[in-house]
Amino acid sequence: MKVGVAISCFKNDDAVIELVRKIISESWPVEAIIIVDSLGGGKIQEHLDINKIKNAEYYNYDVNLGSAGNLKKRLLLSAKKDWDFVLALNHDALVTKLTLLELLKYKDIPNLGAIYPLKYFPSKKFYDYSGTREVGPWRSFGEKSPSKDQLIPCIWSSSNGALYNLKPVREGIIPDENLWMGWEDYLYGLDLKSSGYQQFLVSNALCEDSYEFRVKRLGFTRVVLASKPSWYTYYNTRNLFLICLFLHPGFFRAFRIFLRSIMEFTFI
Repeated sequence: MKVGVAISCFKNDDAVIELVRKIISESWPVEAIIIVDSLGGGKIQEHLDINKIKNAEYYNYDVNLGSAGNLKKRLLLSAKKDWDFVLALNHDALVTKLTLLELLKYKDIPNLGAIYPLKYFPSKKFYDYSGTREVGPWRSFGEKSPSKDQLIPCIWSSSNGALYNLKPVREGIIPDENLWMGWEDYLYGLDLKSSGYQQFLVSNALCEDSYEFRVKRLGFTRVVLASKPSWYTYYNTRNLFLICLFLHPGFFRAFRIFLRSIMEFTFI
C-alpha cells in the first residue's frame, strides 16, 4: 500500500519549506511529496534544488487556484502516481507523524473514501464532530473529551489532514473548483457518500486547530464566532445554497441551510 503527501501553498513559502523539511527529517512513511502553489516566487523550488530533494515535486500555477482548485490539482496529480492514498496538507499542517500513523491503521476498510483526524479547538475547548452531521443551523459542535469509539462515521471534514483514497479520484470523483471557503470539502464528502464510499473520523488521530474565534454580544447573550470578515459569511452562504439547490438538492438540506443563512446574517 503506497501513500504520498500533497501540500497546498499560496504565499506561504517558508511554512511549506519547513513542513517538507519536517516530513523528510522525521522519515514519515510516504513515497514522495507533491507541492501545488499559486503565483509562487520560486523560493520552494530553489530550496528543493539546493538541498537536492529528489522525492518532492513542485508545481506552480500562474493563477490563484483557490483552496478548491488547489485540492483538485493535488488529487489529480496524486492519482497519476502509483499511490493508493494521499495525505492532503495545507501549509499550516495540523497532523504529525503520529497522527498519520493512526490514520494508516484504518486504510484497509472496505469502500473507504477518506479518513480524517479528530480536531481539537483549544480556543473553544472542544473536539470537533460537526462533520458527523449535515450542515445546518448549528455552526460547529463537539465534546469536551474525545469519543471512546476509535472510528466515528462522518459525512465530511477538513481536507487539511485528510487521508484520501485515490480510487474515487481515478473514477472521476474530484472536488469542485468553483466552491471554496471549505465547502468544497463538504461537497466532496457528499459526492463520496453518494457514490458508496465510507468516511470516518479517527479518535486517536488527534490534532489541534488554532482557528481564531471572537466573542460577540447578541442581545442578552454572547456568541463565539469565527474571526473572519463579513464577506466571508456571504460566500459561505452562497456556496451552501449552490450545493443544496443544484449540486446535491434536497428539501431538508435546503431548509437547514436556509435557517443557517438567517443565523449567519444575524451574526453579521
